[in-house]
Amino acid sequence: MTAKQQSEVLRSIQKASGKLEAANRYIIPKGGITLAYAQEDALDQKKVAVSREGSVGFGIDEPVVRVIITARRFNPDIRAVGCIRLNEDIEETVREVLLDVEEYDAEKFPKGISTMEWGVAFLCKEGVPAAICAENEPTYGGCIYIFGETPDDVANRILIISERLTL
Repeated sequence: MTAKQQSEVLRSIQKASGKLEAANRYIIPKGGITLAYAQEDALDQKKVAVSREGSVGFGIDEPVVRVIITARRFNPDIRAVGCIRLNEDIEETVREVLLDVEEYDAEKFPKGISTMEWGVAFLCKEGVPAAICAENEPTYGGCIYIFGETPDDVANRILIISERLTL
């Protein structure tokens, strides 16, 4: 990918991150909403841009990177993912808004394997869902991964979920 294409990827993820400043604080995990956007030819973390807590860059080792790389094996058009907080209210709203939602509990997977990658691959066999709820995920505790073709798609979905929450 050319420097121009990399710049476009970075601009897209920065724009989407900026939109998320309007999100309901209730859905934001402790470390902030993390977004990842894979280049068209991404096979590893070197070609995935990540935005978290105001910092953006390529090659960052974040769980969302492994999630998007795994999901793309099943649908290469899905290039973006965002991570929001998981709790009962948020999960219920995500299911109402996105409909196509899968889930896994990391504690129920065999020891010695990457539960996240295995869980995502297992759930994507029939196609990548709009969201995956990951309970007991080692890095974030519990989180919801929201998928889209672009970071803007993901940000818009997160904002719709955010607006629907009544607290």
